[in-house]
Amino acid sequence: MASARMAALAVLALMSACSAEARVRPPVVSLSIYSRSESAGNILVGEELAGMGENSTSSQSGFNVRKAVGNLATYQKEHPDFAEGVAIWMLVGNSLFIIGVIMAIFSEVKAVLICRDQDFRKSLWDNGFMKPSSAGIAELEERESMQMRPRAYLTFLSLLFMYIGIGCMLYPLCDVLDIIGLPTAPCFVLVVFGSFFASFCVLTFILFLAWSCTRFYAAMAFLVISVSGMLLLPTGNVILIIIWMVVTFGGGYWYFKYLPEFYSASGDELPFWVQDVGELSVTWDAAEWGETMNTAFTNFTSDVKNSVPTDASALLGEKKK
Repeated sequence: MASARMAALAVLALMSACSAEARVRPPVVSLSIYSRSESAGNILVGEELAGMGENSTSSQSGFNVRKAVGNLATYQKEHPDFAEGVAIWMLVGNSLFIIGVIMAIFSEVKAVLICRDQDFRKSLWDNGFMKPSSAGIAELEERESMQMRPRAYLTFLSLLFMYIGIGCMLYPLCDVLDIIGLPTAPCFVLVVFGSFFASFCVLTFILFLAWSCTRFYAAMAFLVISVSGMLLLPTGNVILIIIWMVVTFGGGYWYFKYLPEFYSASGDELPFWVQDVGELSVTWDAAEWGETMNTAFTNFTSDVKNSVPTDASALLGEKKK
């Protein structure tokens, strides 16, 4: 399967066609991508482009790069709003992707800060400077539990936003592939499954960056998942992708779920290399989602208020007397 290579060729052809077209088009914007019946088979290539492309072929047998660029340029001239439609898809996709990245960063950084506070208190308990029954500890732990409650939902929502965003960015390439004469069947696989795995790799990389300062070994696990996926998925090799999926999801379950539960049930202490990053489970209860989103909004507004100085003296770093 060479879906990644075909997508790269489609992008190259689209960029070449856009640069080859010199005339000014009216500013018509449309979300529509034309049906595949209006594709390469019904488009005549200019004599000059056809002549130039007779002896130039790509590494794929039967595919002519210059002819593909000519087909795309001609199609764009006949449908002036085609490029604008592609640009709108790209704009929407990038916007959703950025929203997903911001949600993931906010969710995980919040969780990391809470875990660092809990680790600090534990070190105080271990060294005898504080007791778990000290005044205010119970209320603090309850407040931290409420703040961690939306974490899993925000993280999964961020994955959904990134998945839809990447899908929107890849969708126009299906029409470009059809116009330039390449098979479009792998494009469906690329948009549906490629978008999910790409967004999953991005999310695990964000998890690595967030947790690297406090959960080194868990962060390394996220990094291995992310980098291996980014290297293997573009190859389009089905066997390699299946192996990556088995190792990634199976290994992730073993490290983050099975081992902590096993050592907890046996009463033994966790090995130093087994590190917890918090609960990441969600329910399908609509009421639970509503309460969680309300808590997330409350946490966000509280963080914003706490980060804004209340007076000029606080802004200048002066202490009140």
